[in-house]
Amino acid sequence: MRLPGPAILASFFYAFSTLGALACARPNDAAQIVTEVMQWVNAERSARGLSSLRSSAQLASAAQAHACDMARRGYFDHEGKGGPSFSRRVKASGYRVGTAVENIASSTQHNAQVPQRLWRNSPGHWENVLDPRLRDMGVAVALSGNKLLFVYVGGAN
Repeated sequence: MRLPGPAILASFFYAFSTLGALACARPNDAAQIVTEVMQWVNAERSARGLSSLRSSAQLASAAQAHACDMARRGYFDHEGKGGPSFSRRVKASGYRVGTAVENIASSTQHNAQVPQRLWRNSPGHWENVLDPRLRDMGVAVALSGNKLLFVYVGGAN
């Protein structure tokens, strides 16, 4: 019997691990925090003459899967700990990727102002918020102990 290669095993592991991704711990006001982050992104874009981003269930799923994976496995990085890359996570969500970006943030303060401040003050993250190529976005949060993890994924297909 021939065993599947590492890439197939990694893809299977990721697909299997994301099935429970939406079940990770989230604050009671998670929906409000997500909405406020999305409104902020669009307000910043609008103030600069850029198009507003549409909410994408697929990108939100990719963002939530990553937030939950980081929370469950105790890491904070764009690359999954032994898991797929950012682009593979987005593709696994079913989003047809042309362009995609990701911002992450972590804080013991559980509110939408945290990622806003952090991303505005980081040139690379700010560029992702204002990327003129983007058309869609997904935002997610997850609890990791006393920290709240924020994930923003922007994309265009």
